[in-house]
Amino acid sequence: MRRRMRSRLCIPLGIPVEVYVWGDQRLEMLQHYIANQNQYMIIKDREGRISHVPGPYEAFLNPLEVESILIRNAIKLDANHSLVVYKQNEEHIERRVVSGPVVFVPGPQEWLHQFEWHGADRSNPAHWTPKGNQFTELSHVPNHFYYNVRDVRTNDDTMITVMLMIFYELRDIETMLNYTHDPIADFLNGATSDMISFASQMTYEEFLNQSHQLSKIESYSQLATRAEKIGFQITKVVYRGYQASSALQSTHDDAIMKRMQLKLYGETEEQEQVIAEFKLKRDMQRTKL
Repeated sequence: MRRRMRSRLCIPLGIPVEVYVWGDQRLEMLQHYIANQNQYMIIKDREGRISHVPGPYEAFLNPLEVESILIRNAIKLDANHSLVVYKQNEEHIERRVVSGPVVFVPGPQEWLHQFEWHGADRSNPAHWTPKGNQFTELSHVPNHFYYNVRDVRTNDDTMITVMLMIFYELRDIETMLNYTHDPIADFLNGATSDMISFASQMTYEEFLNQSHQLSKIESYSQLATRAEKIGFQITKVVYRGYQASSALQSTHDDAIMKRMQLKLYGETEEQEQVIAEFKLKRDMQRTKL
């Protein structure tokens, strides 16, 4: 226990004792701070110096020496996760990457990189908004996202929306930090460019016939190239289908129905012809007998 006296003297008392005050003297209990093993203590002294002390640690706020004490939680970093840490030196700023698993305590002159990437709408995962995903812990785990490429025009002026699922993996953090601020935005732009280039070379009917090519990574050269330049790899792209206007879709559905009916009609006619020939052959055999 410690006591502060009005005469601005701080006397540490390590064991229970009796303390007497005289005249206008007054005893005050100093505030006691305790940081556990998952916390750290920020201590600012009267001269403006700041120190970060990892827990477990305890301290008393001695107003003769200390201006403030704060307790903050350390960052528990799992495996396959990293932090990008900056440190202010006298002449320049240093950058380093801290990878888990680790319990990280930042230094007094350090701060974390704040990532601001495109984020998916919770109600519509295929819709993306700028700076919709803000975080400090960077994941190395392979991931994927949904994306609908809107206003894709074929060479016969048909407008469609192409639905994709894109799988990606972070390979080089330093490359990513040097060449992009928002890799998801780069992926979206790359996928859009590839899709527009693909559809502009064919008619609507040709697009439908060649749509199976959209599940091959070779169809996304711009997306794959851009991902590699920013430290990522596109591992797979899945074509999830397309959407057209209600009028166009209705016309297409009617055409499919007519083709199916004609096919069924042709198969029926062919089967009836086979049966008729079989009966004729049997009748001729009976006649000979």
